[in-house]
Amino acid sequence: MEAINFEACRKKYKPERIRHLFIAEAPPEMDSKRFFYCEQVQKADNLFLETMRVLYSNDFSDIKNLRQRKGEFLSKFQEEGFYLIDASDEPMKDKRRSKKKKQIEDSLQTLIKKVRNLVDKETKIILICKTVYEVCHDELKSEGFNILNETPIPFPSSNHQIEYRKKLKTLLRK
Repeated sequence: MEAINFEACRKKYKPERIRHLFIAEAPPEMDSKRFFYCEQVQKADNLFLETMRVLYSNDFSDIKNLRQRKGEFLSKFQEEGFYLIDASDEPMKDKRRSKKKKQIEDSLQTLIKKVRNLVDKETKIILICKTVYEVCHDELKSEGFNILNETPIPFPSSNHQIEYRKKLKTLLRK
Protein backbone atom coordinates (compact mmCIF):
# COMPACT_ATOMS: atom_id res chain seq x y z
CA MET A 1 0.00 0.00 0.00
CA GLU A 2 1.33 3.41 -0.95
CA ALA A 3 1.68 6.03 1.80
CA ILE A 4 -0.39 9.18 1.42
CA ASN A 5 1.36 12.53 1.13
CA PHE A 6 -0.29 14.27 4.07
CA GLU A 7 1.28 17.64 3.33
CA ALA A 8 -0.04 17.64 -0.24
CA CYS A 9 -3.54 16.80 1.07
CA ARG A 10 -3.30 19.62 3.62
CA LYS A 11 -2.01 22.24 1.17
CA LYS A 12 -4.85 21.50 -1.24
CA TYR A 13 -7.18 23.06 1.34
CA LYS A 14 -4.99 25.89 2.61
CA PRO A 15 -7.00 29.13 2.75
CA GLU A 16 -5.70 32.29 1.13
CA ARG A 17 -6.01 33.97 4.55
CA ILE A 18 -6.19 31.85 7.69
CA ARG A 19 -8.75 33.23 10.15
CA HIS A 20 -8.70 30.25 12.55
CA LEU A 21 -5.72 27.93 12.90
CA PHE A 22 -6.22 24.62 14.68
CA ILE A 23 -3.10 22.92 16.01
CA ALA A 24 -3.49 19.21 16.74
CA GLU A 25 -0.90 16.76 18.02
CA ALA A 26 0.55 14.91 15.01
CA PRO A 27 -0.45 13.20 11.77
CA PRO A 28 -1.38 9.51 11.92
CA GLU A 29 1.03 6.81 10.82
CA MET A 30 2.21 7.33 7.22
CA ASP A 31 0.35 4.27 5.91
CA SER A 32 -2.88 5.46 7.51
CA LYS A 33 -5.75 6.68 5.39
CA ARG A 34 -7.46 8.58 8.19
CA PHE A 35 -5.79 11.97 7.96
CA PHE A 36 -8.03 15.04 8.51
CA TYR A 37 -7.48 16.28 4.94
CA CYS A 38 -7.75 12.90 3.18
CA GLU A 39 -11.08 12.74 1.38
CA GLN A 40 -11.61 8.97 1.33
CA VAL A 41 -11.79 8.06 5.02
CA GLN A 42 -14.12 5.29 6.18
CA LYS A 43 -13.35 5.12 9.92
CA ALA A 44 -11.43 6.70 12.81
CA ASP A 45 -11.90 10.25 11.53
CA ASN A 46 -13.15 11.81 14.77
CA LEU A 47 -11.27 15.09 14.54
CA PHE A 48 -12.76 15.87 11.13
CA LEU A 49 -16.26 14.61 11.99
CA GLU A 50 -16.57 16.41 15.31
CA THR A 51 -15.08 19.65 13.97
CA MET A 52 -17.53 19.69 11.07
CA ARG A 53 -20.40 18.91 13.45
CA VAL A 54 -19.57 22.10 15.35
CA LEU A 55 -18.86 24.34 12.37
CA TYR A 56 -21.61 23.15 10.05
CA SER A 57 -24.29 21.70 12.31
CA ASN A 58 -27.04 22.79 9.89
CA ASP A 59 -25.46 20.75 7.09
CA PHE A 60 -24.71 17.73 9.26
CA SER A 61 -27.23 14.92 8.82
CA ASP A 62 -25.27 11.76 9.60
CA ILE A 63 -21.71 10.48 9.59
CA LYS A 64 -22.06 8.47 6.37
CA ASN A 65 -23.34 11.54 4.51
CA LEU A 66 -20.57 13.71 5.96
CA ARG A 67 -17.91 11.22 4.88
CA GLN A 68 -19.38 11.04 1.36
CA ARG A 69 -19.26 14.85 1.15
CA LYS A 70 -15.86 15.28 2.83
CA GLY A 71 -14.31 17.19 -0.08
CA GLU A 72 -17.24 19.62 -0.05
CA PHE A 73 -16.89 20.19 3.70
CA LEU A 74 -13.11 20.63 3.42
CA SER A 75 -13.65 23.23 0.69
CA LYS A 76 -16.11 25.09 2.89
CA PHE A 77 -13.62 24.85 5.80
CA GLN A 78 -10.97 26.38 3.51
CA GLU A 79 -13.25 29.12 2.12
CA GLU A 80 -14.15 30.24 5.62
CA GLY A 81 -10.48 30.59 6.59
CA PHE A 82 -10.05 27.49 8.74
CA TYR A 83 -6.83 25.48 8.63
CA LEU A 84 -5.41 22.63 10.67
CA ILE A 85 -1.76 21.80 11.22
CA ASP A 86 0.07 19.50 13.63
CA ALA A 87 2.44 20.41 16.45
CA SER A 88 4.75 17.61 15.31
CA ASP A 89 5.26 16.81 11.64
CA GLU A 90 6.00 13.18 12.51
CA PRO A 91 3.46 10.63 13.73
CA MET A 92 3.68 9.97 17.47
CA LYS A 93 6.42 7.42 18.00
CA ASP A 94 5.21 6.46 21.47
CA LYS A 95 1.68 6.74 22.84
CA ARG A 96 2.78 7.42 26.43
CA ARG A 97 1.86 10.95 27.49
CA SER A 98 5.38 11.91 28.60
CA LYS A 99 6.83 10.73 25.28
CA LYS A 100 4.19 12.60 23.29
CA LYS A 101 4.95 15.81 25.19
CA LYS A 102 8.67 15.31 24.57
CA GLN A 103 8.09 14.86 20.84
CA ILE A 104 6.02 18.06 20.72
CA GLU A 105 8.66 19.92 22.77
CA ASP A 106 11.32 18.78 20.29
CA SER A 107 9.17 20.21 17.45
CA LEU A 108 8.25 23.48 19.15
CA GLN A 109 10.71 25.81 17.42
CA THR A 110 9.76 24.39 14.02
CA LEU A 111 6.08 24.85 14.92
CA ILE A 112 6.64 28.49 15.93
CA LYS A 113 8.31 29.23 12.58
CA LYS A 114 5.51 27.45 10.72
CA VAL A 115 2.81 29.39 12.61
CA ARG A 116 4.64 32.67 12.03
CA ASN A 117 4.58 31.95 8.27
CA LEU A 118 0.88 31.06 8.25
CA VAL A 119 -0.91 33.61 10.39
CA ASP A 120 -1.34 37.33 10.93
CA LYS A 121 -2.20 39.25 14.13
CA GLU A 122 -5.91 38.64 13.64
CA THR A 123 -5.67 34.85 13.26
CA LYS A 124 -7.27 32.99 16.15
CA ILE A 125 -5.44 29.83 17.21
CA ILE A 126 -7.01 26.84 18.93
CA LEU A 127 -4.81 24.18 20.50
CA ILE A 128 -6.37 20.71 20.32
CA CYS A 129 -5.35 18.03 22.80
CA LYS A 130 -4.05 18.41 26.32
CA THR A 131 -0.44 17.60 25.34
CA VAL A 132 -0.43 20.31 22.65
CA TYR A 133 -1.93 22.82 25.05
CA GLU A 134 0.51 22.04 27.87
CA VAL A 135 3.61 22.21 25.68
CA CYS A 136 2.65 25.00 23.29
CA HIS A 137 0.26 27.44 24.99
CA ASP A 138 2.68 29.58 27.01
CA GLU A 139 5.38 29.57 24.35
CA LEU A 140 3.04 30.56 21.50
CA LYS A 141 1.34 33.18 23.68
CA SER A 142 4.73 34.70 24.59
CA GLU A 143 5.50 34.91 20.85
CA GLY A 144 2.44 37.14 20.50
CA PHE A 145 0.09 34.65 18.85
CA ASN A 146 -3.66 34.96 19.48
CA ILE A 147 -4.34 31.70 21.37
CA LEU A 148 -8.06 31.39 22.10
CA ASN A 149 -8.10 28.60 24.63
CA GLU A 150 -7.05 29.23 28.21
CA THR A 151 -7.65 25.58 29.10
CA PRO A 152 -7.04 22.38 27.13
CA ILE A 153 -9.60 21.14 24.65
CA PRO A 154 -9.56 17.33 24.40
CA PHE A 155 -9.00 15.36 21.25
CA PRO A 156 -12.47 14.15 20.20
CA SER A 157 -11.91 10.44 20.77
CA SER A 158 -15.05 8.43 21.46
CA ASN A 159 -15.14 9.33 25.16
CA HIS A 160 -14.44 13.07 24.64
CA GLN A 161 -16.62 13.99 21.66
CA ILE A 162 -19.27 15.91 23.59
CA GLU A 163 -16.68 17.83 25.63
CA TYR A 164 -14.74 18.64 22.44
CA ARG A 165 -17.84 19.99 20.69
CA LYS A 166 -18.89 22.05 23.70
CA LYS A 167 -15.45 23.61 24.21
CA LEU A 168 -14.91 24.25 20.50
CA LYS A 169 -18.28 26.00 20.18
CA THR A 170 -17.39 28.23 23.13
CA LEU A 171 -13.98 29.11 21.67
CA LEU A 172 -15.38 29.92 18.23
CA ARG A 173 -17.78 32.43 19.75
CA LYS A 174 -14.81 34.52 20.99
